[in-house]
Amino acid sequence: MSKKTETPPPTIITLTLPETGSESTLLIQRDDLAHLSQFAYSPETDFTAVIQQAVAALTVVESDPPAIPETPQHKTATPPAASSEPPEPVIQVPTKSKKGTTAIPARLLQITGDETDEAAQQALKVAGRLLNSELWDGKVPIGIDDAPAVLRRLDGLTDKELKVLFRLEQFVQLNPAVAADDIDTPQDDLVEDPAAQDVPEISEGADASEQSALI
Repeated sequence: MSKKTETPPPTIITLTLPETGSESTLLIQRDDLAHLSQFAYSPETDFTAVIQQAVAALTVVESDPPAIPETPQHKTATPPAASSEPPEPVIQVPTKSKKGTTAIPARLLQITGDETDEAAQQALKVAGRLLNSELWDGKVPIGIDDAPAVLRRLDGLTDKELKVLFRLEQFVQLNPAVAADDIDTPQDDLVEDPAAQDVPEISEGADASEQSALI
């Protein structure tokens, strides 16, 4: 059986000739290696010598081929695991920000009085005024008992006046859920202090002596 001879890869020569007197290029390539040479082109150019020089230069490259680094593989970023907890509901409070509203967690604003739609809109306006004046930072839970009345008190006051002359608790209730639990009523004090309910007994002898003294 005759052995199959491997066909050497072809030599590809690309010659670029611009205008006369300009610099020309000759690209010679064989397999994965190539060499680019430049020369001054003129009608008297000896292309045979130019090609021979290019072949010799390619032979030098093939005898000591350059080390070509491998292209690094791009690692695909693992998307973060989706949180199982649902996002916290927020409400949009009308403010003087660029967007016109400021997102506030819904749990921080409570309406403890009238819960109609109109009262809710007025409560949002109250919260917006408090945010604009920096009297409220939007991080402390507040409760609005009578939104229309509070809004009337805020009307006519500038944001600067609110910040300098007033305190937040003068308009709203701070931490309403906690405050309700911490309030001690007088009835609770009586139940917690049994000694306060003890009434000293008056003996019969003492009553008789007092009556004698009166007589």
